[in-house]
Amino acid sequence: MTENEVAVINVGQSDFGELEGQRVTEFGSRAVREALLSSSVEPDDIEEAYIGNVATTAQDQTSVIGQAILREVGVTGIPVIRVENACASSTCAFQEAYKRVQSGESDIVLAMGVEKMTGVPTEVTLKDMAGAADAEVEGAMGMTFMGLYGMRANAYMNQFGNVREELADIAVKNHDNGLKNPRAHLQLNVDRDDILESRPISDPIRLLDACPMSDGAAAAVIARGEIAEELVEEPIYVDAAEMLSGNYLEEVEFWREELDERVAQKAYSEAGIGPDDLDVVEVHDAATIGELMHYEGLGLADRGEGASLVRSGDVMLDGRTPVNPSGGLKSRGHPVGATGVAQICELVWQLRGEAGARQVENPSIGLAQNSGGALVGEGGVSTVTILSNR
Repeated sequence: MTENEVAVINVGQSDFGELEGQRVTEFGSRAVREALLSSSVEPDDIEEAYIGNVATTAQDQTSVIGQAILREVGVTGIPVIRVENACASSTCAFQEAYKRVQSGESDIVLAMGVEKMTGVPTEVTLKDMAGAADAEVEGAMGMTFMGLYGMRANAYMNQFGNVREELADIAVKNHDNGLKNPRAHLQLNVDRDDILESRPISDPIRLLDACPMSDGAAAAVIARGEIAEELVEEPIYVDAAEMLSGNYLEEVEFWREELDERVAQKAYSEAGIGPDDLDVVEVHDAATIGELMHYEGLGLADRGEGASLVRSGDVMLDGRTPVNPSGGLKSRGHPVGATGVAQICELVWQLRGEAGARQVENPSIGLAQNSGGALVGEGGVSTVTILSNR
């Protein structure tokens, strides 16, 4: 072990879904409590906390949300920092916590994400989310996130051919996985025809290609490696945590995940591995075309070959590189501020062999890719986190 190694001690997650009548402090503290109770970490051991949250209008607690949640579990009197970076907010919170531990500034730090999105009319939440794109220019022209995914799907199919059926199969795969995840939002038993016959949203994107809007929270306690080994039997090591934003001033190739390619290369270099070494992957599948393009951005397939991973079954739960065993955003749900740390939770459970009916076979290395926002059709941020059980 090197001096600067960092490990996840434990994680916790609330149910994801329409948590009617529940306050963010209730389900947020539930996630933190689970992360603390399953380890030997006491509330007084937490030295800092980073909270990912976008704060939609469905949420009464729009500020000091970290302090409000942590008060419920007795974590007080420490630096608490809220991090907002659209759908990647909590991964960015995780990365800030990771850097604080890696630098030696702190020994034990909490990272979490929380969001409430339901309980208000859909158009209200969609207006909130429009602020995660270029609201001043593109928003005024009617650009929405599903509109952008539709444009990218058309550009991809113009470049590489029709993958409409493979996109439906990605949705079916993730819903099958979600049926094995008791915390998942959408527990749907669907087939290819259900996806292809669902209501059009933004051609060729249909309703069942898109993720739901959800409520939920997720938390992770991280520490210096030697401390983690004293506290838990099986710490999960953070081998890479990278984040980049788009270029914006250059012409965008809508059929390509150029931002993923750049951040993935940084993460692989940091971890000293390549895509062929991955045993389990979680990606940001806000729409099915997003998951397919992430396969290529992360190097799991060559450009234009992402659909081949679906046809071969490589990305299935029993495939060569299972993708989104949690059900992904598509089925587990997408409380935007919590999604990134929920991906971390899934990797930790998988790497410890604790994922129950959706457990993949003997994984050693896992990767989580999380996207956030967009400008001129390019991602606002993409993050890649690599974990291992050594």
